[in-house]
Amino acid sequence: MIVCLSVSHKKAKLPLLESLVIPNEDKVMKAICSGGLAQECLLLQTCHRVEMYCVVNDSAKDSSIKAMLRFWSAQTGVSADLLSETAEILNGKEALTHLFYLAAGLESMVVGEDQILGQVRTAYVKAKKLGTLGLILDKVCMKAINTGRRVRTETRINEGSVSLSSAAVDLAAKDLGQLESTRALVIGAGEAGSIAAETLRRRGTKSIIIANRTYERGQELASKVSGEAIELSQVYEAIPKVDLVIVAISVEKPILQTAHVRKVQNKHARSKRLYVVDISQPRAVDEKIALLQGVVLKNIDDLKGIVDESIRSRLVEAEKAKEIIQEELARLERQLSSSLVEPVISRIHRKVESIRLEELGRAVRKMGESDKKKLTIMDRFSRELIERVLQIPLEQLRKASLDNNTTLLSIAERLFQIESEKGEGNE
Repeated sequence: MIVCLSVSHKKAKLPLLESLVIPNEDKVMKAICSGGLAQECLLLQTCHRVEMYCVVNDSAKDSSIKAMLRFWSAQTGVSADLLSETAEILNGKEALTHLFYLAAGLESMVVGEDQILGQVRTAYVKAKKLGTLGLILDKVCMKAINTGRRVRTETRINEGSVSLSSAAVDLAAKDLGQLESTRALVIGAGEAGSIAAETLRRRGTKSIIIANRTYERGQELASKVSGEAIELSQVYEAIPKVDLVIVAISVEKPILQTAHVRKVQNKHARSKRLYVVDISQPRAVDEKIALLQGVVLKNIDDLKGIVDESIRSRLVEAEKAKEIIQEELARLERQLSSSLVEPVISRIHRKVESIRLEELGRAVRKMGESDKKKLTIMDRFSRELIERVLQIPLEQLRKASLDNNTTLLSIAERLFQIESEKGEGNE
């Protein structure tokens, strides 16, 4: 059975999430498999979640989960009680559905975001190289990744701005035209400013200047977006060089004052339009700037409608994504059922065939029979008898696998005493 142990932004605040990040991923995944905690293992760790996907024996599921929680606690120093309260435990189809939703972007803080799909793929590649994936998780992860791609191809779940920062860039691009010829100044290097700067870079903005209260942090962001960092006190010097200003900074009073911008315009005889978007809370741009000739000012009120519409659109697309996921999950379950039951049936066939040949040989020796025609009849009779006897039990096993009834598979293994012959299916 597949189980998922998950701690995410849904139940844990960032400090707890950070403390639950498992160090030495490679070593831990190998230890989980080699130590008998699980047969297969994959770790997925992002900014908003730490998750452990494992394959365990049905009969030992509860004890395996408890052991893995203790192991996780020991690796991070977080108490087992706190971890148990915070972790979400998903079994079987719940775990599969969760992974598929995750890869499709339905479990993200921003519905439909693309980054998580790459993170799932990276985790899969790492576990596969380590050898901690077996037949089951390999199939599951590949199907989840391919389903995530299909969702993004066949729906519009990742389209449209869902943050004020990205909406600011989209609105500027709409009003200014292509950004490839635009020079931009981003004031603020926090989360909102960083998203705005990175969105500008992805949209091909000609040049980006970063101004921040802490110069070193501004430099760090500037290096990420191939831009230039300046001191916060230099923003008025930078304004004549740019077409677009995005302000995302926390200040007590407006950082862009009308009088100062007017002086800059007069000094440099600026004739081209200056497009300013203020996404700060509280506002960091004097509203009267909009009265200056050649200056366009947009604020959060202008952007909220764009963001709300994009979110509504993504939620509609999310319903389409769920239909795709259910379709792909049904296919996966059929594939997993076949991969689980067929090795068991093969072992039963081998076991019974071995017994048939042994008993047939004994009967032939007792009868002293050497007539080839009679021997052929005896061989065919014994073979057909075995096939008839096994027909109904094997049909029931295949049906049980389609119903995800792995308990019956385990019983069949015990009845035919083939547990020691495991290997083909990692079940």
